[in-house]
Amino acid sequence: MLNQNPSDKIIDLRRKSAEYYQKAAWNQLLALDNYRENNFEAAERFAQLSFEDQMYASEYAELADAESSLHIQSELEEEY
Repeated sequence: MLNQNPSDKIIDLRRKSAEYYQKAAWNQLLALDNYRENNFEAAERFAQLSFEDQMYASEYAELADAESSLHIQSELEEEY
């Protein structure tokens, strides 16, 4: 990612964020299904996975926001 165009890097970070949000949603659904079936151990495991995926998604989104901010700032500096 070091030699990437800044826009491509931002897109990649946002894509990773979206992928983790999708995984989080899927794991949440699996947790709910297991709760419904009274399989509490599996439900807790999927709920924990969902939480972890949400944290990763948030981290990638924050990285994308920071990268975007730096990109905008560098463009503004180039104009002056």
